[in-house]
Amino acid sequence: MARFVSKAWLVSGLGLLLVTGAEAGPDTYEPTYPPRIIAVPETVRSFYVEFRARNEVGGFGHSYATLGTIDASGQRHETVVVGFMPKSADDNFWSKFGLPVTGLVGATRSDLVRRPDARFRIALNRPAYFQLVSEIRSLRKSWTHYELVAHNCNNFVSEIANSVGLRTPLITAQYPVSYVAELRALNAPAITRN
Repeated sequence: MARFVSKAWLVSGLGLLLVTGAEAGPDTYEPTYPPRIIAVPETVRSFYVEFRARNEVGGFGHSYATLGTIDASGQRHETVVVGFMPKSADDNFWSKFGLPVTGLVGATRSDLVRRPDARFRIALNRPAYFQLVSEIRSLRKSWTHYELVAHNCNNFVSEIANSVGLRTPLITAQYPVSYVAELRALNAPAITRN
């Protein structure tokens, strides 16, 4: 009986993935580029990390992180934009069915130009900022497979948030905008990380 129930769950789960996968996202794929990482001047004293998420019409959405500096006049300057997503158009298509595909740590044009629907920013000190940049470079080598439910953009954001000492949502298999909102709620008020 347990074997039958197990197979029934498997068949119904695959059926659900096929139905939802067909509706999972837009037909157009946005190419992924290496993460944008810009050097910062030695004179900079204020740093931050910001976790962002956006909704996508007909899709799940996307979460990613930005790092930056704040100059003496209070202006923010983004120095790093990075997220995790399927590597190619084919990978993107098959990932919508819950299949493991090749993943890439990088950025898309939308990460650079679209306004996020949710965001959460904390201040960093200089050592924490440079440690996080180093961590991102390391993650580029180890994060090579993407799975919609188990190893996705929210998991990547969680990895970055954990590395600066933030508490992260227990469940990463949720819409990215909800994930970043929960991340913000778990860690409010924002504090400087050492």
